[in-house]
Amino acid sequence: MKILHCINSPHIGGIERLVIELAIEQKRQSIDVSIMLDTKKGQYFSYLLTQNIPILESGIKGGFDISLKTCKVLEKVFNNFEIIHLHSFSPIRSIAAKASKAKVVYTIHGLSKDVRKENFFKYALREAIKKKWLNKVNYFIANSESTLRKAKEHYGLKKTKNKAILNGISIKTITPTSFSDRGSEFTIGMVSRFTPRKRIDRLLNAFDLFLKNGLMGRLVLVGDGISFDDIKKQVEVMNLVHYVDLVGYTNKVNDYYEQFHICVQPSDNEGFGLVAVEAYLHGLPMLAFNDSGGLVEVVAPIEPDNVVKNIEQLAVRLSYYYHNRQFISENANGRIAYATKNFCIERMERDYLEIYQKL
Repeated sequence: MKILHCINSPHIGGIERLVIELAIEQKRQSIDVSIMLDTKKGQYFSYLLTQNIPILESGIKGGFDISLKTCKVLEKVFNNFEIIHLHSFSPIRSIAAKASKAKVVYTIHGLSKDVRKENFFKYALREAIKKKWLNKVNYFIANSESTLRKAKEHYGLKKTKNKAILNGISIKTITPTSFSDRGSEFTIGMVSRFTPRKRIDRLLNAFDLFLKNGLMGRLVLVGDGISFDDIKKQVEVMNLVHYVDLVGYTNKVNDYYEQFHICVQPSDNEGFGLVAVEAYLHGLPMLAFNDSGGLVEVVAPIEPDNVVKNIEQLAVRLSYYYHNRQFISENANGRIAYATKNFCIERMERDYLEIYQKL
């Protein structure tokens, strides 16, 4: 079976990392797999080169590239594969894939509707084309039941075969630092991009309420993004400078997980909850809001009380773990086992292989 995964670039991001790790596992399972990129520029490219997975270039020059020549070249390339697995939308790539002899699988990793501000006309045009095309793919996959439900509402998909396949990651054996070695200061962690959708303001307000209730602790925010300066200013305005660490971007995230007692992801409308899986692999509880989409599907099965409705409830859960730290360490192995069993890349590879074989 010959599979071709198509992504825009090897930039650092959840989708890119996921696709590359999936391709690596498929190769390990003796599947003939390749990856097509629109550009080789990106932090993951050197890592990808070391995997000995064939890399093709699409020749696509942007989201609205409509070159007929490029389309014909892509169609010819796609004819060499049995499955074209697309992970983002491009009109020219989509047309070429459907015109080829290959079966087309499309995975949606989240919806941009009501998530980020876009030019109305550009958005409307793209979504109209996308809706028409997605109803013609051979199989439509979403990374969570939440994403699948929203996709059906937005795109229809009444006659398109579809399924939710939860993401998986390459799981390395982790032996968490003993919780007794993490110091006496109660440390709340967040690992995230800094964007408006991550709703970091909700975490700051809950942490402020936690402190005003007479409790003590430190909030460590790991990550960077377009909202970093806004969050920094909010920390200053709320007089939390002495209680909040803004770490910025780091490639040593595991070092911070080893410092945390609990993790919080305050975002809404997440396509999936990879950050929760990472926290569980370190034995840590994850707190999330009930409007966080796919993140709820990761947190609720193991610790339903950690899914909160509002800022006040989040402050209560912070207080609970502050007073009951023994439950963090006592349940650590259960969290690790849960993440290892349900969110490993091997499980994800098997789920996709089943779809490929059906096609």
